Amino acid sequence: MLLKEIKNQIQSEGYFVGTWDVIDETNDIYIETTAGLNEFKELLSKSGLECFPKIVNGTVANIEKSLTAIPLVIFNKGIQLQKDKSDIKYALLVGKIAAVMAKVDGEIVQEEVRQIRADIHTLSFLSESEKYRVFIRTVYALQQNYSKEELMEEFAILPAKAKAQALSIAKDIAIADHYINRNERLFLYELYRLSDLPTNTVDKDLKAHAKNKNVALEGKHTQKTAEPELVIELDDSFEQMLSEFENF
Repeated sequence: MLLKEIKNQIQSEGYFVGTWDVIDETNDIYIETTAGLNEFKELLSKSGLECFPKIVNGTVANIEKSLTAIPLVIFNKGIQLQKDKSDIKYALLVGKIAAVMAKVDGEIVQEEVRQIRADIHTLSFLSESEKYRVFIRTVYALQQNYSKEELMEEFAILPAKAKAQALSIAKDIAIADHYINRNERLFLYELYRLSDLPTNTVDKDLKAHAKNKNVALEGKHTQKTAEPELVIELDDSFEQMLSEFENF
């Protein structure tokens, strides 16, 4: 795939997800070397692009694996986020919660990604460039695993209004594919508990949320009847699925 084709997709969708070797221009780049990583970074930069994970001084930031073993998110270059700002920290947390909600049923569909983008664009305290960068980081988060404990710790200390907004976005993602998975409910139960809300209203609240958003919820899809359970208890296998949150 030519880099100009990838750039066209980015202009249309905002991002491209794939491995470095799908780019035709990388055929002669030895990506396992420092020089190769820098060459790949420069190749993207000349086209006005960059990628996550970041390539810094010939190394892949926060990732122990080779770049050949992980998916890349390629996107338009822009102004870096000031991640020490409280507004940005909150927006990134919302992105993490949205990413977990999209992933927790074991399947990420385009409706969920589109909903994540729409929800991030409702965060009026962000500039347009910040909204784009937060969205891109959330797309990258969809390719990662996370630590549940840190995510819940960050959510727990939010003020009530911020928790309510994050919960609303989590519900948006849960209903985006018109189907509520058991693991999505379990994740919402935890968010409700940390918001001092009764967990026995989750199902009723989801139905009301779907009705308010004009989303028709469906019953269990035929192809999902044999779906493996990712979560037995939220504190068991869910913890494994959220094991690399620190690198977000």
